[in-house]
Amino acid sequence: MPRYVSIAKVKHYWPLYGFVLPSALLVSIFSYYTASSAMYHAFFRWNGDYIKRFIGLGHFERSMGRPGLWLIVTLAAFAITITSKNTARWCKLLRAAVGIGLPLTILGVLRDKIALGEVTASAPQAFVSALIFLALVMAVGFFSDRYDPARPARMAFIAILGLGFSLARMAWPGDIAWAAALLISGIALWLHPRTDRRLRLGQAFGAVAVTMWALGARAGGDPTLWRGFSVIAILVVANIIKMIPSIATAVVIHRLKSDAANYWYRVLFVVPMIIPGMVYLLIWKFFFQPDGLLNRILNMTGIMWILTRLDSLLDWGGIFTAGGSPVWLGTPQLVLPAMILWGFPWVGVVGVLIYLAGLQSIDKSLYEAADVDGVGSIGKFIHLELPLILTQVRINLVLLIIGTLQTYGLVLILFGSEGGPQGRLLIPGLYMFHNAFARAEAGYACSIGLIIFVFILLLTEINNRFIKVDK
Repeated sequence: MPRYVSIAKVKHYWPLYGFVLPSALLVSIFSYYTASSAMYHAFFRWNGDYIKRFIGLGHFERSMGRPGLWLIVTLAAFAITITSKNTARWCKLLRAAVGIGLPLTILGVLRDKIALGEVTASAPQAFVSALIFLALVMAVGFFSDRYDPARPARMAFIAILGLGFSLARMAWPGDIAWAAALLISGIALWLHPRTDRRLRLGQAFGAVAVTMWALGARAGGDPTLWRGFSVIAILVVANIIKMIPSIATAVVIHRLKSDAANYWYRVLFVVPMIIPGMVYLLIWKFFFQPDGLLNRILNMTGIMWILTRLDSLLDWGGIFTAGGSPVWLGTPQLVLPAMILWGFPWVGVVGVLIYLAGLQSIDKSLYEAADVDGVGSIGKFIHLELPLILTQVRINLVLLIIGTLQTYGLVLILFGSEGGPQGRLLIPGLYMFHNAFARAEAGYACSIGLIIFVFILLLTEINNRFIKVDK
């Protein structure tokens, strides 16, 4: 336990505080002072040098649009967070009002944008999307235990995604499509008496997210900034999926019978950390070249032929031409898939080592008990290993969200501060850099950084509050 030291006793411990003082000063100067300076200059029109004029909330009105609507959305998100564990009826009604009311509100705000006569429904794309998600729902229902309480939640979640994607494929604007999907699913979820509480809460958070997205894009905010946040949302979901190979690799190494093999595999996973990041980047850049390895693999395996047929069927704009080699890093429609594919097979070195540390702390008696009960390899992972490494998973998830929201170095090196073809990868971090150093709008860049900070804080709080580790 930490020992309490009164002010009167400080003079007896001053040498210890003297050792800590240099570190505290360095952290204060290079971390807290710079962060405080950025928050301060977010309220000024500042070019980073000598031009500085106080404008109050001007930058935030420019980036977020109507402050009143944003305040309502923020208060709704806060109300959901603080009442998430409360089972009182008024709390349930509050979450239902958020889950159903916010999508309905945003559809009302955008009612002048909803003209069904202008919706150019693309039947093949919507039909294919609906079939894919219907197959996923059926697969989850078929392969899951029918008595598993989480089974309906998983099926409903996939169905909501399918509805949103199908409406978006029918040429509906994205925010309108997802608001409509959340409204329909919200009515079904909140009126059904046996719906899982976590699914209802997730639907309410989805309603908050879509409403914030719609307001940022259409309520007078900076459309470039909010397009960047939509790209970040896709990358966050993709990076969460990319955690699966690292977990699987750690489990395989942990289960090796030979201690020597276990050791050498860990060494082999540490070796890539000594390779400079620029070398890694150049290798992957060559991989995506028109005459690079990716297009060769796609042509050799026949996948390119399938993509060409899908291009002609679903009208992708001719990005996959017969006998051609698509330019992955130069085509607006392909740069985001290229960034998602980047780093395949997505086995992160640090992630594997963190998961291995958690797996090695599991008592061997638990494995022996599982063997006695006849539990198979998959059962051991689902019921034993995964629950006991959720602490490590949560830590990696927090780091992943923070890293994805903050990072922009890879895009900057590959495409410059413009964000690639047609600015498709002008993510918020890069947009902040572009405003600060290309447009000399350092004050506006500071306000963007403050918005990113608020998003990170909110997502981290949601992660800590709702991803519980119960051992």
